[in-house]
Amino acid sequence: MADGFEVEKSPRDPTRVLMALIAVAVVLSVGVVGYVVYDSAQEHTTSATDPIEMGDVVTLNYIGMFSDGRVFDTSLLDVASDDVLYPKSLTFTLRDNESYVPFDMTAGKYGVEGGTIKGFALGVLGLTMGDTHTIEVPPEDGYAVDPSMVETVQVTEHLNATEIMPESTFNTLFNIEPVVMDFVPHFKWKWDVLVVEVSMGLVTFKHAPTIGQVVYPFGDPFDDEDPAGWACVVESFDPGASDGAGEVVVRHVVTETDVYAIKGVMYTGQPFILSGYDSANETFEIHKSNPETGYNGELSGRTLYFKVTIVFVRPAT
Repeated sequence: MADGFEVEKSPRDPTRVLMALIAVAVVLSVGVVGYVVYDSAQEHTTSATDPIEMGDVVTLNYIGMFSDGRVFDTSLLDVASDDVLYPKSLTFTLRDNESYVPFDMTAGKYGVEGGTIKGFALGVLGLTMGDTHTIEVPPEDGYAVDPSMVETVQVTEHLNATEIMPESTFNTLFNIEPVVMDFVPHFKWKWDVLVVEVSMGLVTFKHAPTIGQVVYPFGDPFDDEDPAGWACVVESFDPGASDGAGEVVVRHVVTETDVYAIKGVMYTGQPFILSGYDSANETFEIHKSNPETGYNGELSGRTLYFKVTIVFVRPAT
């Protein structure tokens, strides 16, 4: 009531009322959803400054190297494909491009439980997201040595010039059936042997090298794409030694500088690395690998370095 007149009220528009109610509901819903998302994020992410703790799931890139800088493994394609800036180890193998992706691991867990070596799993602890750091892994926290895969060889070997083996073994090793008085290349040493007798399932043959002859029983060191092995020189051959059995003396042309610088392959096809040299005892050591099990003689028992860059961290649940 004003000045004796009653103000006329206009009727409410039901459509506008409905739209207002919907707007309020949307605002409330967004607020609730925003809170839930924020709360969930607080539970399942970590700050970029939080140090990595035991059990955190870590995504990272890495370059695995020896002390001389040679790369034996990496998660980065540009590193894997660049042999100039990143020289490779003897057993480095280039994989499919699609396999070069950041690596996921569980910090602090190693072996069967964690899927990586102890020194690597412990080495990421305390790092933070975005960090780049080089982890040094001592031999005891790296890849363990299998003693059965290590063999000591005399630099100068004395070999029996006469061998006897089952005929079935001869057929397998020489890839030919024995014929008496035939010369065939030895399956390992490559020089000729003479088949002298085939009797009662056994084959007897005599080595027939030439003094001064150079052979390459462990691969071709002159192969530009994949050099392997080294020269062996026949220093003497005495067919009458050891009561007629004969003796061959062969010298391996290797030195201390060849340690972890030469790889080779046995006549059985098993790869190995020249892993040691003892000048006092005139011996050297080879460390075999097993591609089927993943055992690598070049990595086992050595200090390793991993340059890692932390990409992402998911805290332990």
